[in-house]
Amino acid sequence: MRHLRLLVVIAAILFAMQMALAYEAPLSSYGFTEVNLSNQPAEKCQNIIVSLPESAKAEAGAGILSINATFTNPKSDNTFVAVSINGAEAKMLWTEDFVCKDTCFGRIFLPEIKTGDTRLTICTALGGETKGINVLPTSAIGIYDTPILSVQNLAPALIHLGERAKLSTIVSNSGTKDANIYIQFIHPDTRAKVSITSFDIVDGNSSAYAFLKAGETKQFDYFIKPSIVSTFNLPSAAMFFTNIFGENQVILSNHPFMRVQKQEPLELSLVSISDTQPFELKALIKNNTATEFSGKVILSPQTALVEPVMDFNVPAGGEREINFTAKPQLAAGTYEFSASIVDVNDIYTSNTINLEAKTNGISFEIIFAIIGVLVGLAIFVWIYFMKNN
Repeated sequence: MRHLRLLVVIAAILFAMQMALAYEAPLSSYGFTEVNLSNQPAEKCQNIIVSLPESAKAEAGAGILSINATFTNPKSDNTFVAVSINGAEAKMLWTEDFVCKDTCFGRIFLPEIKTGDTRLTICTALGGETKGINVLPTSAIGIYDTPILSVQNLAPALIHLGERAKLSTIVSNSGTKDANIYIQFIHPDTRAKVSITSFDIVDGNSSAYAFLKAGETKQFDYFIKPSIVSTFNLPSAAMFFTNIFGENQVILSNHPFMRVQKQEPLELSLVSISDTQPFELKALIKNNTATEFSGKVILSPQTALVEPVMDFNVPAGGEREINFTAKPQLAAGTYEFSASIVDVNDIYTSNTINLEAKTNGISFEIIFAIIGVLVGLAIFVWIYFMKNN
């Protein structure tokens, strides 16, 4: 029996050492009372400002907010606790995010508390079958030797139908303690506010285990291949780990958007080579088909160009550049240049480039008029003298 008690004491000491608590204080120390809801639909909020003593800020470690709550008939419904930090988008704790024994705790990483005064808005809301929720003043903030974990999903904003999309899940540990994590790259997030489209991974793994040292970031890449043209809200990734309190915790990533569009057989764009007169422009033609393409590219306005229509030939999967030159002397004003290709089945148009033409000193028309007047005057004088002689 003595040995059993000794083992329990040793285990408690080891757990306390593992947590390495540097500072902890209940939210009641900062004016928080409680947020109690027993009727729905309803929502209540309370604002507090957390200002750590300088001795606590100097301690090694990172901040964690521990929300202590009790529930009446808790269900996995729309009941939640939301915490906004310094006015940022609220971090949500749903009923399933709380670990309950004698009482319930939900944890939120709070590294901001070491950098200065931190404004917290703590809100509760009931929704569904849960009958009541009470956020207690025994909720606490603390500085611990802990990992501070985050997960982010990245996706290309645009791909063409038939292409594979490279997705990336980035996990980071900005805390002071190493962490073992498990990542599920495509997670069925039932709490998303928008419709989520799930995909099968065509290349890469669907999950991974990782060891994240303090201050380390790792990236995991995988590929999906959408089969329809649309704009997709992609699934979140989920990070699973055991926090310093011995609780299993889950952090979900963002939902990146990705647009899938049909790739045009030809891509036509226009760039300006010289924006001083005479203007020079370049038409860029990309052939996305598996066959050679021949045609004419037309630059408008045609009256402003030396040669506005050019023949071209682009090999399968190739590109071609065609240069155009504007007339040396254009009337003053802004010219909108654009390129087009007329095919039997379609018309392809480029972007528009605006270039401003300016007059440089006296125009040729004025010079010719002056010369004409001078010549006429000279002839008149010559005839006058011839008659008098």
